[in-house]
Amino acid sequence: MKFIQSFAIALVAITTPLLADAAPGYTRLKDTTLNDRPLTLSVWYPSDETASAKIGGNAVFVGTPASVDASTPTSRHPLIIVSHGGLRSAGDTGAWLSAALAQAGSIVVEVNSPRPQNGPAATGEIWQRPQDITRALDHMLNSPVWGDHIDQTDISAVGFALGGTAALLVAGHAFNADHYRQSCARRDAGNPDCGWYAGQGVDLSKTDVTPLEQPLSDARITSAVALAPEYLTAFDPDASSANPPFLLMSFGSEGLSSRAAGQDASVVSLDATAPDAFSVCTKAGADILREDGGDDTLCAGPQANRLAVHKAIAAKISTFLGEK
Repeated sequence: MKFIQSFAIALVAITTPLLADAAPGYTRLKDTTLNDRPLTLSVWYPSDETASAKIGGNAVFVGTPASVDASTPTSRHPLIIVSHGGLRSAGDTGAWLSAALAQAGSIVVEVNSPRPQNGPAATGEIWQRPQDITRALDHMLNSPVWGDHIDQTDISAVGFALGGTAALLVAGHAFNADHYRQSCARRDAGNPDCGWYAGQGVDLSKTDVTPLEQPLSDARITSAVALAPEYLTAFDPDASSANPPFLLMSFGSEGLSSRAAGQDASVVSLDATAPDAFSVCTKAGADILREDGGDDTLCAGPQANRLAVHKAIAAKISTFLGEK
């Protein structure tokens, strides 16, 4: 962290654009092909037009500048589909990452899945998230506005936490469904929601995991990036052959074993903590989370450091996707 701290203050000015500055284009689409699971798609794309709004901001998190409804690209670009956050993350949680990847030259779609209303409804999110990625891809490729601007030979899935799990699943990595079902009885399972499930009266071991045993891969995905994916030890690298290139990113001491990651994975360990993958917090963010009974560690640490981590994450992802 010493390197980050040494120039973090300077990065605040560099990486926090004002509304008067140029920003990536942004528009919002709806996918209603499933009435009981409508998706909101936040589309970010290269632009040099002036920022007109901030996306994803609220009382806890600072929004990301965007040029809303800027002119659409005139050429083809890689497509990146982002699935960010866990079961109860707010919409546009990954706006900071989507914007950075768009300014690096891609069309980026953050999939905002509906938040499950209760524990029983949440148990299926692990297989619904990769299905959402496929739906978002279908929507973009079939769009009369966006379809012709996508390089269909360069389509990536990028995710954080449960979204990282979804990115690996949609990229075709073999997964032990029973491991998920037993994850609240195993210390190594990587399930952060067991306490919440218990409070909701959900016994995950009784969940019907049949949908998780069905193919969830999408052959159109040409690469994947998983940032601190959940349930990593449930993936079987020996059964995940001939998958597209993928990058695994972890935070600090949590690490990623080569056995869990697979021999063909590119692995990066970040000198940061998991909350650094969320947006920069407002000054009142930690207090608001604490008062509402939320996890105030999401706003822990100097926020200038978080900006530097964001820049490092976006740079590593862009480099990997550019070199694959």
